[in-house]
Amino acid sequence: MNQNLYKLYQLLSFFVMKFSYKSAQVPNMKKEEMWLFNPTHRFYPIIRLTLNSIEQVDFEATRIDETVALINKRFKTNGRFLDIHIGHDTILEKERYDSVALDIDYYDGIELSDYYPGLKNVLHPVSDPNLEIREIISEINGYTIKAKTQRRNLKENRPYVTYATLIICVLMYLVSYYLSQNYGEVNTYIFLGANYEMFTVGLWQFWRLVTAAFLHGGIMHLLMNMLSLYVMGPYLERELGSLKFGIMLYGSVILASLTSILFGGNGVSVGLSGGLYGLMAIYLLIGYKNHTLNNYATMQIVLINVLINFLGGVDVYAHIGGFIAGVILYYAMFENPLFTALFSFILVILIAKVYMTDLIEPKYGGTDTKVIAMYRDFGMNGYADFLEERLYDVYQNK
Repeated sequence: MNQNLYKLYQLLSFFVMKFSYKSAQVPNMKKEEMWLFNPTHRFYPIIRLTLNSIEQVDFEATRIDETVALINKRFKTNGRFLDIHIGHDTILEKERYDSVALDIDYYDGIELSDYYPGLKNVLHPVSDPNLEIREIISEINGYTIKAKTQRRNLKENRPYVTYATLIICVLMYLVSYYLSQNYGEVNTYIFLGANYEMFTVGLWQFWRLVTAAFLHGGIMHLLMNMLSLYVMGPYLERELGSLKFGIMLYGSVILASLTSILFGGNGVSVGLSGGLYGLMAIYLLIGYKNHTLNNYATMQIVLINVLINFLGGVDVYAHIGGFIAGVILYYAMFENPLFTALFSFILVILIAKVYMTDLIEPKYGGTDTKVIAMYRDFGMNGYADFLEERLYDVYQNK
């Protein structure tokens, strides 16, 4: 047995257990090499580990190219190929492939620290190479079984929060469309829970910070937001769990609604976009950390959310607030609990700022009256009287 064979297994364990690569069995594979693949890795979906020297690459080029093409076709990978040689070879600038020579206390070739932190310290001497190989194989088998169980559990974990949010948004759009035929769009949105300063701030109806997310200003607004939710939601909810996903989505919604009030002017704000920008931030952070950003999926998500900004009447401040909330909540959940305190602190500051700042401009008296009339039309006379008295007090103080 080649005395350096255990080093192949040390590298195999590193790539499999830390970066989710899998071993690929391919035709004409040499006993001194291993082929690995990970379709979701953003830079190197295919890796070859070999004990052969870099000088042999030119003689093996045809076989290597055919193997790379086969793996690309079989496992639907697409990207650069990384060739890692165990030994003290010198890597020239113009090698045929992206190449590295690696050994105990030795490294030469392209810099990979950003992609695979810790790679330079993977190889280490052992007293019993055969025992090292057996232990690594046992460890990888256990890891593989655990990973399969986790994937199965993820598939069984249905994204209830995502689907419930999607259904509520569609139903509320249908209700708002029907009511707007008789009462007008703006009046209907406020009646159903839009984020509107006179009611949210003036009447302390802070529940509107959330309910506004279920309303949408037109079919295109609804479709773009629901498409974005459908693309990101199920994946993130299965990864995070429904509870954490719900906290992150609606935490982003609340912070987005507050920034909309504080910076967006005295208008009527509706839509799930602020929460979706929070999810986009979380999606990008998870992908970057795990080195699993799929370029096509990422561009699709970013493109959808960018396109939302061109729909007209878009609340950019809500998008900014939602994205910031997503970043903070991600670190609060997975990196440092102190970020929970930071998120709470920002919420308190924004709420205090909202209620300490003279934001309300009571210039939509006609709209307020029509909304109250809608409550009366639906038999909510007591509530309408209460709102009328509160609104009178607000207007009197202006």
